[in-house]
Amino acid sequence: MNLLFLLGIVLLVAALLTAGFWARSLLRRNLGADVRMDGQLGLGQFVRPYRISLVVASALIIVQTIFDLAAPWPLKMAVDNIIGGKPLEGWMAPLNNFSTASLATIVVMAGVILVAGSGVVGYFSAYLIGAAAERVGADVRSAAFARLQHQSLHFHDRNRTGDLVARLTSDVSRTQDVLISWFQTLIPELLAVFGMLAVLFALDLQMAFAGLAVIPLLAIQIVASRTRIKNSERAVRDHYGKLAAQATDVLRNVRAVQAFFRQDDEERRFRRESTAAIRSSLFALDIRLRYAPTSDLILALGSGLILFLGIIRVTSGHMTVGTLLVILTYLSSFYHPIRSLTRLTSVFARGAASRERLMEIFSDDEVIPEDPKAIPAPRDSCALALNNVTFGYQREISVLRNVSLQINAGETVCIVGPTGVGKSTLLSLLLRFYDPDEGTITMDGIDLKRFTLRSLRDRLALVPQDTWILDGTIADNIRFGRAEATDDEIRLAGKVALVEEFAAQLPEGYYSVVGESGTRLSGGQRRRIALARALIRNAPILLLDEPTSGLDAKSEAVVIDALRRVAKNSTVVMVSHRLKLAAIADRVVVLEGGQIVEQGDPSAMIAAGGAFARLWAQHSLLIKDNKTGESLLHSSAVTFAGGANA
Repeated sequence: MNLLFLLGIVLLVAALLTAGFWARSLLRRNLGADVRMDGQLGLGQFVRPYRISLVVASALIIVQTIFDLAAPWPLKMAVDNIIGGKPLEGWMAPLNNFSTASLATIVVMAGVILVAGSGVVGYFSAYLIGAAAERVGADVRSAAFARLQHQSLHFHDRNRTGDLVARLTSDVSRTQDVLISWFQTLIPELLAVFGMLAVLFALDLQMAFAGLAVIPLLAIQIVASRTRIKNSERAVRDHYGKLAAQATDVLRNVRAVQAFFRQDDEERRFRRESTAAIRSSLFALDIRLRYAPTSDLILALGSGLILFLGIIRVTSGHMTVGTLLVILTYLSSFYHPIRSLTRLTSVFARGAASRERLMEIFSDDEVIPEDPKAIPAPRDSCALALNNVTFGYQREISVLRNVSLQINAGETVCIVGPTGVGKSTLLSLLLRFYDPDEGTITMDGIDLKRFTLRSLRDRLALVPQDTWILDGTIADNIRFGRAEATDDEIRLAGKVALVEEFAAQLPEGYYSVVGESGTRLSGGQRRRIALARALIRNAPILLLDEPTSGLDAKSEAVVIDALRRVAKNSTVVMVSHRLKLAAIADRVVVLEGGQIVEQGDPSAMIAAGGAFARLWAQHSLLIKDNKTGESLLHSSAVTFAGGANA
């Protein structure tokens, strides 16, 4: 019967090892799969896809615990039965016929087999847990990154980029460490504790109760320390997030730092932030470590009590030396997992702090809302209208106030005005980067909120004021506007936007690498690439925020000519300080103080001498004719008339 039991255990271990091979192969498949998260379910949902591997790992942990629990028994057999001469009993009684050397060999082999079996099973359990944790970490990181891309700009305005990057890296790693600790430390140690308790109670009740005497004291210590450790670790993560944000900001703008020779100032500022982070880390370390001696002292008292009772029971004949050795071995192993469990408090506290920082990303409700019954935006006419729109980046400070503007399909509108009056903000509202605080924005009479975000933004092509350039080739940057664009389409867009002029002079042409943020390009070249990126979208509406900024007079003239051709087939909304663009506009809109103060045909507005005429004079026509001393406003009106009729 006992032999059948042993055979069953062997078959069970073999089956679990086979399952381990299979689970390991599962963890190597579908790497990089798309993952999304429901913010209401928490981070636990990321573990669910790997539950099979974790279940197999847990079963292997149980087997490993059995191997570890059996490890001291060959020592008892060696001391009591081989050295002490006590005969073996039960199913091991037939071994009494073996010689001392043979029994010693069996004991040694049993010890080696138990250690080897524990090692093999431990490898598979550790691999499955570690690989699952890596997959979970990668999924959390990908989902968090995807979430950040969909967060509204209100969220990004409030959070620094470097801190968000720290959440994607170090905070995910801390959370991943908690998962590993659960399966590699908490579960095995708990199994070991309960297994050892079962054996100890079977061997000697008095010794078992003595070993348990320290548990209440340790529990009190864990409860008392957890909250303090968690709060201190949250402070540490916040400090290092700020440090990462500062480093990112400085390195991203290193040219400005060097241009203004601010290296020493930024180094001192970084050192101050680093010092604050170190101070918080030392405080957290102090809190963690001050509890360690207490737990060690409690465990030492427990070990001393066990040793005292063991000596008394052996000398009184109530226990054999071999049994005492087994109990002492178990208690040594018993206190090790308890010590590990107490130290897990700091790991879980650090993980809890990082988990909170990650959940702030997933649970934030500032994602641009999309109607569940949203419809596709119209493809063709695409007339736009702002109806009494009021908006401010802060509720109490409005950038736009009661703005109403009709933009007809196929019309080219140029919005002008002083800096800070809300021109670029208006474009952001059209793209639904933000929603109005009051009023509505419509396309063909339908509120933009009723359209799917994808379809709405597919109808719009933006040339931003601050051109963003990817660290790739010129072709990569133009293709960013439309991923499926062909090489011929890229070259055509580049030709219209004058990218061809400088790309043709580079060794790799359109496949020349431009560097991070386009550092290998001039400002004007970056502007042309941004224009080509917008043109390649073939969108019915073009949003141009300072489209000729950074271009010389010749290039500006050619780009304006290109825009004039493009404008014939598109609805164009331009924002510009370069008032020459108004020459190709059907209508000019003047913004002042967040409100529309004038709009109409540019040549007529110049002639009327109103707000637009004053802007034109301030920017370019305060020059007086040396011979007549007359204002050139009249001649500029002629220029606009010619431009508008071209």
